[in-house]
Amino acid sequence: MTAAIILLSIYAVAAALLLRSMADRRLVPFAAALALAALVLHSSAIMHMMRASGPFSIGLLEATSLLAWTLAVLAILISVERQNRVLGGILLLCAGAGSLATSASHTYAEATAPGWELTAHILLSMGAAALLFAAAVTAILNVVLDRRLRSRRIADLPRYLPPLDELEKVMFRLIGTGLILLTLALFTGFVFVHDLFAQHLAHKTILSLAAWAVFAVLLVGRIRYGWRGRAAVYCTLAGFVMLSLAYFGSKFVLEYLLGRHWG
Repeated sequence: MTAAIILLSIYAVAAALLLRSMADRRLVPFAAALALAALVLHSSAIMHMMRASGPFSIGLLEATSLLAWTLAVLAILISVERQNRVLGGILLLCAGAGSLATSASHTYAEATAPGWELTAHILLSMGAAALLFAAAVTAILNVVLDRRLRSRRIADLPRYLPPLDELEKVMFRLIGTGLILLTLALFTGFVFVHDLFAQHLAHKTILSLAAWAVFAVLLVGRIRYGWRGRAAVYCTLAGFVMLSLAYFGSKFVLEYLLGRHWG
């Protein structure tokens, strides 16, 4: 638990420095160095955690920690652009919170190491989840900015957030990239599925396809009809909720309520 708290602290300090770097660019290298140090420590902790119960084990806690690691990677990448550093700081804080799952052990062990299909599926799923999580955070920021503007509380607007139109463009870029990875994740997932019900994958598959449909319709509406505003924001949040229920919700029910594991 001590290691997880240290990891959370490093992520939190990195996030704080990244946010303060909006006013003082000299802090950017320090924020990047701390974020990279946290990633290295987090990587080691995840590998130890996944191999503690067998050759390779991915349960709810491992998946949560792995998603947090992916969020940290995404935060570092998008923070290269100054306008995205507020979003990057928020993602680093979320990564720190998710890294706390690394302190717990898991009871499910796999008999053999996974093949390339499952490995690719896991990596693509985490990448898609991280991008769409970031899109959901951006959607929430859109709501905050929109409400401040509608109530004419201009002076209360966060100083370093980009304009509403730019923030919306960032959200749709995240959704577009996330949808591509989600499509690939679903494809690789179907490769190793033999029996949806025997492998306890029916609910996960249905909810994942529903989330995919929401994001796909949203992107088509954006491209063809110029969809934007609150409807786009709420669709983004609804799609992410479905995706979260598909993976993390299904895992929670299986592992903690039914005592089973995807296999």
